[in-house]
Amino acid sequence: MSDPVQLLLSRLEAPRPNGRDRWRAACPVCGGKNRSTLSVGIGDTGVVLVKCFKGGCGPEAIAQALGLALEDLFPPKGSSGPPLKRRRMVSAHQGLEIVAFECLLVWTAAFNLANGHALTADDLQRLSIAGSRIQAIVEEALS
Repeated sequence: MSDPVQLLLSRLEAPRPNGRDRWRAACPVCGGKNRSTLSVGIGDTGVVLVKCFKGGCGPEAIAQALGLALEDLFPPKGSSGPPLKRRRMVSAHQGLEIVAFECLLVWTAAFNLANGHALTADDLQRLSIAGSRIQAIVEEALS
């Protein structure tokens, strides 16, 4: 089987779709009977992405528990499949949540400045991060 995601899914117990190119299943390392502890997806390059939400099990442990090597989660070298579409880093809803949070942080800093409170070096660094995150969301939305 040359498709890494199909190989992984074939070894999981009852994986179920959870969106486009995404599945949920029990983590083979720590999941037990909970069928939502493991998230499986396909990355931009065709690599299989796995995330354990219960125990934080790493990709290598997950692959090993399924009798696979970490390399099995990557597409074959030199494979000439169709070009993969670029995926959004975050959903529109997540993007708006991030922008709302960062805007609240920026507003709080502006309010403090307007009321004579000086910003610390940590405050300025966090504001820089806020600006970067907002800019990244804008660039993602416009791409």
